[in-house]
Amino acid sequence: MLSFRTSDLAAAVAALLLVALCRGVYRRHQGTQKKHLLPGPRPLSFIGNSHQIPSTYMQRRFTEWKAEYGDVVYIRLLKNPVVILNSVQEARDLLDKKSAIYSDRPRTVLYDEIMGWDSGLVFMKYGERWKKHRRWAQNAFNDKAALRSYLPLQQREVHTLLSGLRDTPGQFAEHIKRYFAALVIETAYGHTIASLDDFYVRMADKAVSATAETGAPGASLIDLFPFLRYVPSWLPGAGFMRRAIKIGQLVKATNHISYENVKNEMNEGTAKPCLVSSLIRDATVAGILTSEHEEDIKGVAGILYAAATDTSRSTLLSFFLAMVIYPDALKKAQGEIDRVVGRSRLPDFEDRDSLPYLECLVKEAYRWSCPLPLGIAHRVMEEDDYRGFYIPKGSTVIPNSSFTFNRCMTQDSTLYPEPEKFCPERFQDMTPGEAEQKDPSNFIFGFGRRICPGRHFADENIWLAIACTASLFNIQKARDIHGRKITPDAAFSSGFVSHPKRFECEIRPRSEDATKLLLGYFDTAL
Repeated sequence: MLSFRTSDLAAAVAALLLVALCRGVYRRHQGTQKKHLLPGPRPLSFIGNSHQIPSTYMQRRFTEWKAEYGDVVYIRLLKNPVVILNSVQEARDLLDKKSAIYSDRPRTVLYDEIMGWDSGLVFMKYGERWKKHRRWAQNAFNDKAALRSYLPLQQREVHTLLSGLRDTPGQFAEHIKRYFAALVIETAYGHTIASLDDFYVRMADKAVSATAETGAPGASLIDLFPFLRYVPSWLPGAGFMRRAIKIGQLVKATNHISYENVKNEMNEGTAKPCLVSSLIRDATVAGILTSEHEEDIKGVAGILYAAATDTSRSTLLSFFLAMVIYPDALKKAQGEIDRVVGRSRLPDFEDRDSLPYLECLVKEAYRWSCPLPLGIAHRVMEEDDYRGFYIPKGSTVIPNSSFTFNRCMTQDSTLYPEPEKFCPERFQDMTPGEAEQKDPSNFIFGFGRRICPGRHFADENIWLAIACTASLFNIQKARDIHGRKITPDAAFSSGFVSHPKRFECEIRPRSEDATKLLLGYFDTAL
């Protein structure tokens, strides 16, 4: 009689599963070979091109493939087809013009099914629930009347930012982070924060930071091998599952506690106008405030901090870095502000159309360092044909938006000569057609139906911070202990969101009048 050890049986089952999987991949591969697939590197039979994807700065590899295979590249990660878009034109052709079938998100097991981010607009699958969330976000952040209602908040918070830069300039990164956190948390929950030690900020930061440490959406080991989600967390070696479960609990608790606080304030009559309170009030009046509806409200508000603060912070930090390396751009912007606005008040949104060079500087800040180098992946819901090439249904579509010196989209040298340089002048004297094609704000916020619904609010916050900072402060190279100027590198981190690597700079008021002007604003507010 034959006998089997448990390990032998497990090995036999694993072998059978591997054979079945390989046969399935082979058959699928043979089927697609009959159609004309997009060009790309040759995949291996089982793992596809997975072995060619680096764990960091993967956009660099995509750029190498662009040089060899063109602006649209096809690869396979295990059995999953992936299409990489390396130019704005191709991204617009597919993600904008064919948004009816390119608006879904790929399955991200770790982010959606374990950590619970699927209740947020950014990662949610395309469908009726997504449309509801999208409508809520559009009404809150895309409506002109809504945007104007945020003006007192924006003015208050930019003055707090400027005050921080004056009093503790060495902590400029923290002041920038607090600025965007305050704007998002108050518009979402009606809560005014005083510092980064605020309870709301600490909760949201923990959830977002822990999530970001797991890597880009769809790129984790669990996403490549979804069956791993069923591995019991108590098993030795399953630490990845224990961490993921804890992050999911943290995300859920953050959304729940923030939401309940608003409900309690509404019951007490102390709630401030905000997204959550308005949605609760509307649902209560309509008699539809079910537990499911409440989960939707938690989700649409909870994703705002993750989606808005980190990307906006990256852009403003890049502005500070650029002003250190390219001081002439700041001087030109200051000269324009002095001529148009004067030195007796701070720039405001009504001045925006009258400050064309400053507008070019903001555009260049967006272009020089796009905060989402690979955007957020789309998923095509039907098979498609593009320029005679076959794109399989269910393909993940990745817009290679930008990485400094990668020559894709915002760094495309055919659109932007010497793209590594910070040069606002490149946006001057453009025809309307050129501006439409080259303005980075037309594509760094996403494409098609998945474009960021809060892009106008984010753009206003960034513009106001840049305009007021340039009006009041000089941003210069720091000096070492020997008094020598330190020139920072234009270096940026890898990851889902790319930030300038830590750098030092010297921030000083342009004059005594600038300091008095800032103090005068606070005296008026008090």
